[in-house]
Amino acid sequence: MINQGSQSLLKQADAAVTHSIMNGRKEMEDIQRLFWQLLKNYPDGSISVIDQDFNFIDTGGEIYKQLKTDPAEWIGKNMLAIFPPAFQTRIRTKLSDVFNGHTVSDFTLQECCVPDHIYAMDAFPLVEEDNTIKKAGIIIRNISRLKKAEESLIKALEKERELGELKSRFVSMASHEFRTPLSTILSSSYLLTKYTTTEDQPKRERHLERIISSVNMLTDILNDFLSIGRIEEGKISVKTERIKIKEFIDIIINEIKPLLKKNQLVTYSHSGGNEIILDRGLLKHIVLNLLSNAIKFSNENSVIEVNTAADQTNHRLSVKDQGIGISTEDQKHLSERFFRGANVSHIQGTGLGLHIVSRYAELMNGKLKFESELGKGTEFTVTFTRTAGQN
Repeated sequence: MINQGSQSLLKQADAAVTHSIMNGRKEMEDIQRLFWQLLKNYPDGSISVIDQDFNFIDTGGEIYKQLKTDPAEWIGKNMLAIFPPAFQTRIRTKLSDVFNGHTVSDFTLQECCVPDHIYAMDAFPLVEEDNTIKKAGIIIRNISRLKKAEESLIKALEKERELGELKSRFVSMASHEFRTPLSTILSSSYLLTKYTTTEDQPKRERHLERIISSVNMLTDILNDFLSIGRIEEGKISVKTERIKIKEFIDIIINEIKPLLKKNQLVTYSHSGGNEIILDRGLLKHIVLNLLSNAIKFSNENSVIEVNTAADQTNHRLSVKDQGIGISTEDQKHLSERFFRGANVSHIQGTGLGLHIVSRYAELMNGKLKFESELGKGTEFTVTFTRTAGQN
């Protein structure tokens, strides 16, 4: 028989066991309740448990609100049915690996669930006490904002890299292109001090012209670089206004006449309406650049033809020369920054002008095209498409 002392000990032990079981049950219930809260309220994604047939045992999360469906309706159904057919084979392969003891991390699911959203899937085996794997845990996370931030960062870094390369190219180009005009300014300035008599006036004038020409050359180089910098940094704003195109082009041709070589002639014709709507400053830069190129790359005694036309749909500007032309190979790279044709290495220039012209044209809904034949000349045409509201 059990004595009273033993009975007391048994009662105490039974009470302790009962208390432990009750506490254990409560702890399990608390854990289960927390798990269900996590399962049902997982933000911007889902948490699921599936069986070996890929059927849902449990699932929940905000993704079901975006899919406009009740997660409870998916219990017992195949997980793969949520995804478009194009994704199902890939997901099946990944989940099969999980049931073989592997894990899946950051498996991207782009445009697979909710339009314009990107998700990442993590999957892991849920090991039983006997070390078998009959279930798997699945976490699907919405990484759309992260991806957009990543893309923005990549673009910003690429832009920074391009600007860095641009600055490096400019330093390299400037060190070469500045040498000639600076040497001319230095030598002409020195020689001016030697011509002191009235009879030396023609010589003084000649060297002053060389100085002015060299200063203009330096100014053009700096302006090109400043323009490309503003373009790349997105600091060019387009301010359109009504322009009387015939008068506008006539003024520019008169401004550029001092640059004409011996017996060079610029002709101008216009057809259609006289009033167009564009940015005056950007358009002037385009015309000046195309005209100065035509003069620079044409010989003496040549004709440069300028034509403009305006109708209800387009404004068109063309500049045609009888110059050295552009080879077929060089034509492929003509609008690239710093590119200079093989046949113009002896002529001063930055290789930025046509790139700037092309970008300025794009800013005004225009497009630059050209036709050229080596040794016979080139015609550049800029066509501006009239936008809605331009009358």
